Amino acid sequence: MTDATAHSDPLAPWRLTALRILRESDVFPESLRWEASPAGLLMQVPPGPAHANILADLRDLLEPRLPGGIHVLEGIPFVLAVGTERTPDLVVVDQGSRAEFRDGHALSASGVWMFVEVTSGNTRRVDLREKPGEYAAAEVPVTLIVDRKTHEVIVHFEPVNGKYTYTERVEAGADVRLPEPFGFTVDSGFLLDEL
Repeated sequence: MTDATAHSDPLAPWRLTALRILRESDVFPESLRWEASPAGLLMQVPPGPAHANILADLRDLLEPRLPGGIHVLEGIPFVLAVGTERTPDLVVVDQGSRAEFRDGHALSASGVWMFVEVTSGNTRRVDLREKPGEYAAAEVPVTLIVDRKTHEVIVHFEPVNGKYTYTERVEAGADVRLPEPFGFTVDSGFLLDEL
């Protein structure tokens, strides 16, 4: 942590400690997800069936096309910056170069190929406005967002200086191009049944 970070956000070092205490307490159900951001601690309710089906279908599309050692995981929290921890809906990660895990979360986005978010009513603003910048700053090569409200798939890629250089948007049902390190397209037709 730099002196500038400590001065501008004195609570940043404590957010992850508070997050760990919340997760370890018996007060809240395990189905709740917690994230830490510069805005504070965020509680997320469990997603509904449509959200879960989108993730399962996307996972089924990706896994057969990935090389050995590249896995699609769910529910993995990542520390992205001082005091910021996010839990993407899905993570595509190279198991051979993944980040160190401590206290239940990855300490960086090392080895990550892509983060996936599927918006819900209570997460849409954060998924669309905050997370892409945080993921780009963590040098995640690709971020894919399924916006359930607009029926779009948004792909951000090529992070440079904390921002994604390119963004592509396609309507649900169209082919979605996944740039390097993927280099293939996926058919998003499965979304038409869930949106």
